[in-house]
Amino acid sequence: MNYSSNGIKKKLNEIRSHKSKIEMTVLVYVFKGFILLCLFGSVALCCLGAGSLRAIIDTAPKITLNDVTPSQYKTTIYDSAGKPIETLVASGANRIYATIDEIPVDLQHAFIAIEDERFYQHNGIDAKGIMRAAYIGISSGFNFTQGASTLTQQLIKNSVFSVENENSLGDRLKRKIQEQYLAVNLEKDVNDKQLILENYLNIINLGNNNLGVQSAARNYFNKDVSQLNISECAVIAAITQNPSYYNPVRYPEHNKERRQLVLDNMLEQNYITKEQHEEAVADDVYARIQNVHNSKGSSVYSYYTDALIPEIMDDLMTQKGYSYTQAYNLVYRGGLSIYSCEDSKLQKYAESLVNDPERWNNEYEILVSYHFQIRDDHGTLSSYNENGMLEYMKKTKGDSASLIFTSDEAADEACEKYKNYVLKKTGGTVVEGSEKKNYALQPQISMVVTEHGTGMVRVIIGGRGDKEESMALNRATSSLRQPGSTIKPIGVYGPALDSCGLNLATVFDDAPFYYDNGQLVNNYDFRFKGYLTIRQSLAESRNIGALKTLQTIGINTAISYLENLGISTLTEKDYYLPLALGTCNATNLEMNAAYCAIANKGQYIKPRLYTKVVDHDGNIILDNTVPETKQVFKETTAYLISSAMHSVTTIGALKNQDFGDMYVCAKTGTTQNDYDKWGIGFSAKCTVSIWSGYDLNKVYNHSKYGTPYWSMWRNVLIKANEGADCSEPEPPAGIVKCTICKDSGLLAVDGLCNADPRGDRVTTEYFAEGQQPTSACKVHTKVKICNSTHLVAGEGCPHSKSTVIRIIKDKPSYNTKKFDVEDSYLAITKEELNNKCN
Repeated sequence: MNYSSNGIKKKLNEIRSHKSKIEMTVLVYVFKGFILLCLFGSVALCCLGAGSLRAIIDTAPKITLNDVTPSQYKTTIYDSAGKPIETLVASGANRIYATIDEIPVDLQHAFIAIEDERFYQHNGIDAKGIMRAAYIGISSGFNFTQGASTLTQQLIKNSVFSVENENSLGDRLKRKIQEQYLAVNLEKDVNDKQLILENYLNIINLGNNNLGVQSAARNYFNKDVSQLNISECAVIAAITQNPSYYNPVRYPEHNKERRQLVLDNMLEQNYITKEQHEEAVADDVYARIQNVHNSKGSSVYSYYTDALIPEIMDDLMTQKGYSYTQAYNLVYRGGLSIYSCEDSKLQKYAESLVNDPERWNNEYEILVSYHFQIRDDHGTLSSYNENGMLEYMKKTKGDSASLIFTSDEAADEACEKYKNYVLKKTGGTVVEGSEKKNYALQPQISMVVTEHGTGMVRVIIGGRGDKEESMALNRATSSLRQPGSTIKPIGVYGPALDSCGLNLATVFDDAPFYYDNGQLVNNYDFRFKGYLTIRQSLAESRNIGALKTLQTIGINTAISYLENLGISTLTEKDYYLPLALGTCNATNLEMNAAYCAIANKGQYIKPRLYTKVVDHDGNIILDNTVPETKQVFKETTAYLISSAMHSVTTIGALKNQDFGDMYVCAKTGTTQNDYDKWGIGFSAKCTVSIWSGYDLNKVYNHSKYGTPYWSMWRNVLIKANEGADCSEPEPPAGIVKCTICKDSGLLAVDGLCNADPRGDRVTTEYFAEGQQPTSACKVHTKVKICNSTHLVAGEGCPHSKSTVIRIIKDKPSYNTKKFDVEDSYLAITKEELNNKCN
């Protein structure tokens, strides 16, 4: 720069020039404008911020105390003794409400110490906490790990906002602002810290699908929340910051670290003494948690509960007008108390029998259910299951191939071969996680126990083996099986005695019988016994007597009675004669209920799985204490059929079963090809029904398994009727008894009916008054028979002796080798009486 005199003068002249003055003026105005713009921008920014804050607050939801009070609770099922036995829990509903006076003070203090130490001082927002969290976050390199939310804010967050829908920092900031605003207003409106704390302690997520401290106490420690000690309180309080990471069952080491912090905070904030702190720290609480957790067993519902849930939902829809979704939410999230009819002790006893491998000779087969998905080179997904596997097996092994295998290894091998075949055929790959196999033990079983005087179902067993999922196939309530000869008392002989004029002494000829298509009908033993009463036909399960009885009464009559007895699965295909042999389909539960009507003096009671359902507020919303009933059989009919069924245990299929002093009435059933095995019976109090067979029809392998179902059925029947007077019941009014001839069903003739060469044919039989016979036996007569020709002896026959014989209508094939009729030569026709030997 030029600092000479001339240089300075020159510079002054430039500054004073007109042009320079203009430039300077413009520069000053620009600077002033910039300053004004900055001021305006700041004001605008502040206004914008205030406006945005106002908009955020204005869009905050309007809430009251009700909005932050828990509304979803788990449902509890109680057994018939009032003991809680199962819970129904949907997502967000595993909660049992506890009032603040039921929650120990130590647990309250544990949460306050770790989550909100100034809870009792702030107005919903903890300013000190916010500043502390901000300072720690900034000093840690903007790593904000410390929370500043108060318990009030957390309560609002958990009950009002959906955090999972936040997609950006802006969303989170908006929620935080609204959360703080609502927290201040809620504290002002409620003005009760303890009420806010009560709601908070009932709404928080505490891991393992536990919501609220009561549910957590029961799940982790198997005790009521009021019984928790300081150590246990600290464990639960340690969970809430991150219920997955601090889960005391899965990650006890994580929970232990934070539990220590809880206890330290409690000591520092003077909630516990040093001695209490040391005792709690030394407590081996995690071993106790693990033991409780391990002892709680499976969360899979029992077969009884599987049957109970649909009944409750159906009643809610039909009686209360709920939609399916409404009924579902109420059952799984409504905190209902369901009082079931289940006898949990008897249920467990029956389960122990059917699942005892020794009763099955430690043998088993398995039925395979198999599913997987394949993704080909083009990304197309295709599904494959056991149906395709069976087709593949039949192509490679023949039509005899089956999905039933003798071992797990054999089933695994078959599944692997099929999968490899599909992979080779498609050139694709198995979708990860899509391959699923389920093995069901075979033969299977189902059982139902009902208190027939009340209709209360005490036991439901829908299968044997490990139950791996809830609401799976329930063979007691869902599987339709042919009932075989167990249909005879309820669909054939019961109606015949009740309204068709027949009685237990009515005789039918147990002789070869043909359907209209020419098919021969056999008895189970391929023998024919000639004249038999209805009692004998029922007791010995003879098929011919049942078919001839159904012909007599008509199929429409049988169908009508079966429907009145609750058999709901009959179709047009059942309107034909083989119905008498149980070719229709029915469930175990419906068959059991039908037999209960016989045991209950002819009165049908709709099966009941529960007595009442109470909502979370204690109101009864379903009252099932009064059963639905209708009289199907006369009381006299029920007594007569019961008497005939008792003969099954004395001369029939169950004669070798030891019932002790119990008077038992029962009927067995076996279907064609030995696919289904049934036993249904009752004593004084309960009716027990059992079914056994393969899920896919297959001949029952008695050589391998024996008959385990009979001992199971007998033992449960005896157990279910304990404490009741199981002696023979007295006949009701309207029952008379007569001495009759078994071959005619008419009044016995002394010297004839009791002189039959086969033995005494005289017996005492019960009748409904007015149905007893009034005429004498016309079957037996005394004639002389030639010893050589077995013809009626003429006057000149020298080889004759006087013998009592039976006169029958005809015997077209009695003497052929194809049929075996006992002592057939002692039965002759009227025509043969005239064919005399001279």
